[in-house]
Amino acid sequence: MQKELTESLEKYLLAIYEIVKVNQAARVKDVSNYLKIGGPATSDAVKTLAQRGYINYVPYGIITIKQKGIKKAEEKILRHQTIANFLEKVLQVEPGKVDFSATKIEYAMPCDVLEKFVQFLTFMEKCSCKEPKWVKSFKYYSQNGQMQDKCQNCRANINNFDNSSCCSSCVK
Repeated sequence: MQKELTESLEKYLLAIYEIVKVNQAARVKDVSNYLKIGGPATSDAVKTLAQRGYINYVPYGIITIKQKGIKKAEEKILRHQTIANFLEKVLQVEPGKVDFSATKIEYAMPCDVLEKFVQFLTFMEKCSCKEPKWVKSFKYYSQNGQMQDKCQNCRANINNFDNSSCCSSCVK
């Protein structure tokens, strides 16, 4: 599965989305200033986004965002927030590394794998159960460098399928 937009084009689309949200329209110069990128590169990216149907643009004119562009930008924002939330709340990544790491994950994975990953994370966020016990156990492990006693007992009895001392998240 090939990505519809590269990381670079997504950044331009997001910049346009943010500018248009405030000003109802943008110019190439606005996008260039927002991203701190030169005008010719911005102009090329804007033309590509227009050709692909994400924005309305005529050279030297204003830029507006089409519904397809809004949808794509909002999906990207939600995807990033979902991954960042997982990194911060579950994996306990330092807050200063969360956004950078989330971005790296987004663009390092093949699209189909990323889609499944985000789908799983979204499910975990929306699940009506309270925080899964394995998440709490992982937090303990992350903070202490070892498994809780109840997890060690569970692991010791895994071959006997005796999970009476387990946190009840094991297969019965």
